[in-house]
Amino acid sequence: MKLQEQLSRIKTMMGLLVESTEKISNNNGEIVLISDYVKNHIKEHNQFGMGSTFREGITDKEISSYVKEVVSSNELGEGGLFELNVPNVGFDLVLPYVEAKNLDDAEETFAIKKEGKNEIEVPLIKTSQSENDFKTNRLTLVIRKSSQQFLPDDVKENEEILEKINDGKVYSLITAFPGNPNIPRVSEWNGEYAIVVPKKDKDLD
Repeated sequence: MKLQEQLSRIKTMMGLLVESTEKISNNNGEIVLISDYVKNHIKEHNQFGMGSTFREGITDKEISSYVKEVVSSNELGEGGLFELNVPNVGFDLVLPYVEAKNLDDAEETFAIKKEGKNEIEVPLIKTSQSENDFKTNRLTLVIRKSSQQFLPDDVKENEEILEKINDGKVYSLITAFPGNPNIPRVSEWNGEYAIVVPKKDKDLD
């Protein structure tokens, strides 16, 4: 797998579009697919202003390990939200708008969030409060049943995957993020939620 990751990175740096979908299975015969696209999307949650943020970024290896932990200890059923306790995994930085406005020295602006191909403007609140006020051990993984129509290109003709899709045993990791799993989709915020940008501790050095 390490060699495959290295090759994938090299080819991506060369400007070539290469997909390498990881497959994680359990004793129930269920398989979870983790596409390069999803891994890259998750790793974008690494700076304040984008929503809830991982403490020090997140690696492909960590993403895989969290999925393995979910898959090994759960029957996936119809899929859904799966929570893990990961010490200091990140910062919970999406709050109800009213709570965000009551933070210390709250200053409102806006941010652009992506949902699929859509770009949506949402409230963003800057606060003088420390990032430590928003630390969380809560990690949420969104895992849903896969459909043949939306399979990554490199597994679209994989006979095992196609057979298991017919049996309802193929799933895909959709995303993973630290913090509250009950925040609605961005298109459903309707001004009722806001992204919070706290003060970084290192800024105080």
